[in-house]
Parts: sequence; C-alpha cells; structure tokens
Amino acid sequence: MKKVSLEDISKELGVSKTLISFVMNGRAEEKRISKEMTKRVLAKAKEMGYKADYLARAMRTGKSNTLGLIIADISNSFFSRLARSIENEADKFGYNVIFGSSDEDGSKTGKLIDVFRNKKVDGIIICPTKSDKKYIENLQKDNYPFVLVDRYFSNISCNSVVVDNYQGSFQLTQKQLERGCKRLAYINFNSELTHMEQRLLGYKDALKINSIDIDNNLIKSVSYHNIEKDIKAVLDELLGKDGEIDGICFSNNHTAYVGIKYLINKYNKLLKGVSLSCFDTYDYMELLQMPFLSGKQPIEEMGKLAVDLIMQQIEEEDCFEPQRIILPINFPALKS
Repeated sequence: MKKVSLEDISKELGVSKTLISFVMNGRAEEKRISKEMTKRVLAKAKEMGYKADYLARAMRTGKSNTLGLIIADISNSFFSRLARSIENEADKFGYNVIFGSSDEDGSKTGKLIDVFRNKKVDGIIICPTKSDKKYIENLQKDNYPFVLVDRYFSNISCNSVVVDNYQGSFQLTQKQLERGCKRLAYINFNSELTHMEQRLLGYKDALKINSIDIDNNLIKSVSYHNIEKDIKAVLDELLGKDGEIDGICFSNNHTAYVGIKYLINKYNKLLKGVSLSCFDTYDYMELLQMPFLSGKQPIEEMGKLAVDLIMQQIEEEDCFEPQRIILPINFPALKS
C-alpha cells in the first residue's frame, strides 16, 4: 500500500502542502491557521491513514519532540513509577518518551545512548550505573541535553534530581535504634554507586551518634545480578544463631523484597524479635503482618522535575546553569 504523503492530503483538501505541513507539525496557531481548517486537516489525515515520518521531521526541524529514558530495571516498581511520572510530564510539553533498561550494565547504557542519539531524541534522562561516567562526560562534551535522575556523579556538574540519601538513611536507622535495636544489620546493594555509599554512611553515622560501635560483620553487600543467591547467603549468616541480630536495614526496595520473602519462608519464627526497615517501599509492604519501617521517595516529583530540567536545557541550550535538586524522603507511620 502506498504511503500517504502531505501532498496527498493537500490535493484532497485543495490547499497547499505548506499549510498541511504547518498543521501536522503543530504550528497551526503560530501560522494563524484557523481552528476549523486545522480540524479538517487532522481529520483528513486520520481518514487517509497518514503516518508521520518522525526521523525525517527531526532532520528537517532539528527536533523530534521525543525524549530518551534509561533506567535500571523497568520491572522494579520504583523505576516503573518514575518512568510513568516522566511520561506524564513530558506529555504536557508535547513530547513522547522512549524507554530502555540498563540492567545495571554500563555497556547497555552506552548502546541505548547511541540508539537514542541515532533516533534524534532531543534529550536523554538517565539513571546511571556505576560505570556510566564516560558516557555522561561524552554527552557533556557534545553539549547534548541530558539529566541524571535518582543517581549522580559527585565530580560531574550537570542537571540531576536525587533524594537526600544520607539524611534518609540516617533517619531510618535512628528510628530503628529508638525502637530498641542494638545489633542492627545493614544489607547494601551496588555499594559502589554514590547514592548507596551515602545510604551506608547515614547508617554508620546514626550508630556513632548513638554510641554504638560499627560492626563490619553486620554490614553485607549484595550484587544486582546475583541478588537472590547473595541475600539468602547473608541472611543465613546473620540469622544462623538466635539472638545474633535484632534488626535489619535494607538499602532499597529490591533487596527488601527478596530478603523479606526469604525471611518469611525460612525464618518466620525469628521475625517477631527482628525489626525490619527499608529505605524505599513496595505496595506489598502494606500487607505484611510484621513490624517494619519504610521510607517513601517522592517519585512523582522526581520525574516531573527531571523533565522540567531537560526541557529547560533543550529550550535554552547554552544559557542554563546546571542544577542538582535534592529531595527529602518521608516516613509513613510505623506498622506494628
């Protein structure tokens, strides 16, 4: 079937191809084309099955009205909610969003950046892995619009939207200690990432300020790619002897999900004496019949601000000043 062109639509309506182009590119109001004519053009285009060639439009206008989004794992509720927030906010600017998951693999981030740039996206929002620094520096060198979200590199000055990981973790640990914990374990995740380093530091400083010695045997690190195996191993080690610990801090919702599932299956009888907490939350936590404390990250606000920053960068080009926005996390009432 022959592809419908702007010229085909113009012949059907008896108007110029230029007028059709202005309407299809969203410039009808700018060119003072009447609302009635705009409706006629859009209706005829839909009737004829017109499909816009976005790549050709991007080459012609310099803009594709599309953003790229690279997150760690779209199946994780934190990232799926973040992606949805970004998509909703981008829509307000007339932008679409293309998604990709890095799976905490820097090489995948690099491939996705190449794909997005080849597709002429106007900017990229990135949740970087620990090895993405070189890709971020290349984007910066090329003056390509981008914003980091959830994570950042302390020695790169660029637009970023993150939460206060140190203070959030400090408060979470403090609340655990106030509940009587003396032997509080900490399960860390991808500890090389800046935001995870900050969460661990918050945990340690809360112990120090409460005159509790830091026991490195209670601090365990697990990897993204072996998370189930790693968490089972560290929990077996921590709970192998009754009374060894009286609390566990999970550094993110993924470690908490895997860890709590294993605890319920194998250590259910011990859980009455172990206080649990998680830096972030999952919907399932509302259903747990055990005491736990979780932080609530402002995900919707993070997504909105990330889009606002990248749109500012796209529109103002060299005239913007990089911003690092740091948001607090909240703590809902403790479930007892």
